[in-house]
Amino acid sequence: MLKKIKYFFILILVIAVAAGGYLISLDNVFKVTRSRQINAPANLVYNQIANLKNWEKWAPWKDKDSLIKFEYPGSTSKEGDYFRFTNTDGNRQKLTNLTLSPDTLIVQSLSSNDHTQKYRWQITPNDKGVKVTWTISGDLDLSQRLFAGQMDELMGPSMVRGLELIDRSVHNDMAKHETTILKTVELSPTYYIYKTAGCKMDSLGKVMDKILPEVILYAVKNHIETNGKPFVIYNKRDTVNNSAIFSAAVPTKEKININNANILTGQTPGGLYLKVKFQGDYKYLDEAWKKAYNYINTHENLIVDTTREPFEIYVEGHTVSLNPADWVTYLYIPVIEVEPRETTIQ
Repeated sequence: MLKKIKYFFILILVIAVAAGGYLISLDNVFKVTRSRQINAPANLVYNQIANLKNWEKWAPWKDKDSLIKFEYPGSTSKEGDYFRFTNTDGNRQKLTNLTLSPDTLIVQSLSSNDHTQKYRWQITPNDKGVKVTWTISGDLDLSQRLFAGQMDELMGPSMVRGLELIDRSVHNDMAKHETTILKTVELSPTYYIYKTAGCKMDSLGKVMDKILPEVILYAVKNHIETNGKPFVIYNKRDTVNNSAIFSAAVPTKEKININNANILTGQTPGGLYLKVKFQGDYKYLDEAWKKAYNYINTHENLIVDTTREPFEIYVEGHTVSLNPADWVTYLYIPVIEVEPRETTIQ
């Protein structure tokens, strides 16, 4: 009986040694990579990841635990900055920015108890935006090595989801826009050079992006002194037929004599205008125009002056920020102030 027990323990020992040897022979590190094409500027994608405050909007862990609590002890967008988050089970983790190379590379660490993972984000520009490659790597202790071959399958779906949510968050930020009715202002007449075109409202932005630079370039090549930001005059807006005739213009200090069949010179009439501020992508400008005209229609002391033409000035655009949500445009609608009608009580 004692011999049997002895042999049993020897067998257990042999199995344990063999199992230990097998575990030791397995990979002690893992690396999982996923990529996604995001059609947005590199700096916006970079900021979405490098600024740790943004993780609340897209962190894939929130899909499984919506009650995760985020803690920010200080700044969140520099090397060495970090945040902590705690799930509903009380597990606390820490994500730290290790290396930040603006618009190209982000290296971070995710630490929990005795385990640390490295996050590497490579942002590669292309003709449509950027390709984002997310790699997670780390060490495996003996108890985890059995799952080394399954790490890709275990972590991959969550990484794919995270990249999808980053894409969505970036585009949500780019789509933000706001219209603010400011006040009526008295404008002085202004000389300008311009080029006129007509198109469908749907393609207005594309046509405008083509001819406005032509006018700006003409002013630069001919050393014409400008007098403010470029603007567009709406000679005709036909919402019924979805068409418009407009003039892309550059204001000048004085009247310019031009000998060019394509570029002409003109002068705004000045007068009273309703001034409206629009911040956001140009594709939402039509909403701003509708809101501005609706404002006039609901205020009895204002009527649209149809003898003058409305225009919009591009105050901040592509050259200031690649994020359309930062672009600022001012709309000016010619108006006449009138005395409100008196209400007669019968």
